[in-house]
Amino acid sequence: MEVSLGRLVKVNTFLTTLNITLIANRNLKKMDARAGEAIKKISTKSDARAGEAIKKISTKSYNKAAIDAYEKEME
Repeated sequence: MEVSLGRLVKVNTFLTTLNITLIANRNLKKMDARAGEAIKKISTKSDARAGEAIKKISTKSYNKAAIDAYEKEME
């Protein structure tokens, strides 16, 4: 995950406003990288669950459409 200097400056500006000790840019980059990895893992799991849900919904929709078509034919 790339970190832009602008975001690091904003973090330290915010900390300065709160009278909190600044964090070195290299440490902020390390934290950002760890957070990025965690977000990527969660995103991958979420994508997998969403894919499964979409498959279930589309299968149910297909089955319902097939049943409706069959019932229409039988009328």
